[in-house]
Amino acid sequence: MTVRRSHLILALSALAAAVLYNLWFFVLRPGPSPEARPPQPEQPLLDLSGGWPASTSFGDPSSIPPPPAVDMSGQPSWRRDPFVFGNETRDALRPSSRQTRAAEPVVSSILYSASRPLAIVDGRIVGVGDAVGNYRIVEIERDAVVLAVPSGARIRVSMHGSAVKGRER
Repeated sequence: MTVRRSHLILALSALAAAVLYNLWFFVLRPGPSPEARPPQPEQPLLDLSGGWPASTSFGDPSSIPPPPAVDMSGQPSWRRDPFVFGNETRDALRPSSRQTRAAEPVVSSILYSASRPLAIVDGRIVGVGDAVGNYRIVEIERDAVVLAVPSGARIRVSMHGSAVKGRER
């Protein structure tokens, strides 16, 4: 990279101007004369010994209106849940009104490696051989988890999905 002579001269002159200005402002500039500003005695901002200063006026607390009533029996007026991010839904977190089988595990994430695959099933980090409810983790694939039921049958649960029924391995 080459620096042109004109740019160097411009930068050095700007630096010299800045140094001269700061020298004048902080060292050489004359301050206000003592006659221009009469000395004022120091006073505390708030004198707590005698209560509030006389110049302070407060309104009557009983004149403040009460907050509006909140109806907790129904849904709020806004559409968005402030505790859900982006396109998430609370359906997985909130039990639905219809009865679902407790035996449907949900796989939300898979960390696949050849030596130690892990998965998050029903909110818990599990590996091969771990138990989830009545199921035992038999195999963790790249996109699904294979579970064994107590009867010996195996089901394959894909990520973010429910169990595929009727498939045995």
